[in-house]
Amino acid sequence: MKKLLTLGAGAWLAAMGLAGAAVAAPSAQVFFAVKAPESVDVDWRAHLCALLPQPCDAQALKLHQPRDGKADDYLVISEKPLAMARVKRNTAANAWQLERLHDFSAYALSLQQDRQSGDPKVSLALAPALYPLAEGRWAVAVTQSESESYSGGGASSVTADFVPLDTPAGQPAKAVREGIPFWCSRMIRACFTEKEYKTSKHCHDESRGNLRIAYGEPAKAGDPYVWRYTWLQSDWPAHTGPSADKRTSVNFTDKTIEKADFCGGGLN
Repeated sequence: MKKLLTLGAGAWLAAMGLAGAAVAAPSAQVFFAVKAPESVDVDWRAHLCALLPQPCDAQALKLHQPRDGKADDYLVISEKPLAMARVKRNTAANAWQLERLHDFSAYALSLQQDRQSGDPKVSLALAPALYPLAEGRWAVAVTQSESESYSGGGASSVTADFVPLDTPAGQPAKAVREGIPFWCSRMIRACFTEKEYKTSKHCHDESRGNLRIAYGEPAKAGDPYVWRYTWLQSDWPAHTGPSADKRTSVNFTDKTIEKADFCGGGLN
């Protein structure tokens, strides 16, 4: 069995070339998707799956790079297992090296066990970013996606749990923030006759929303950063032109999540 290396957030960020960001103004560290990963390695999925906890679904891998990383530095995000790993590409040897691993499989299992048998199916994933908790401390967003479809429309909603990277070895990971509205989309058909389809300016009620987070310095050194949420949403009523697409911006906190409309409240 190969040894999987898991280090603290500080060492992980230093290796990614992001350590300086921990002492600058707080901001999320976003990773960018590699547009043509097969040009890096035609068999990258199989090669990287072999470096992750097993079993591994090669088709559920996504390859990213840090903004300020070196050319051979990459980040692989896996859905099955739910994991994020920093890897390095050795082009000359046509090989990959595992540098750092954060395995969230146990957290994913705990989420699945908490759900009732009749609940709709939820897809789990990791957002390609690190979110600042405090100086030198970071979290990832474990996203939970639900969707439903119906005649002429459908809806999708995503919430996020923010889980620290620095959970001590052997201890279960616990989210510092849970169930935060992250993204949504809803489309409801409003045309039912051939005449309506020919004459209506817009045959659906549509809503889309997404989350923005701002990070404020703590009142006292060493305390957590202050997170400020903003929910951005657009609502375009049926039978109206594009100018009727209403855009709103609502601020909320961990205790006032209900202020985020969440495309009409998420899935029913």
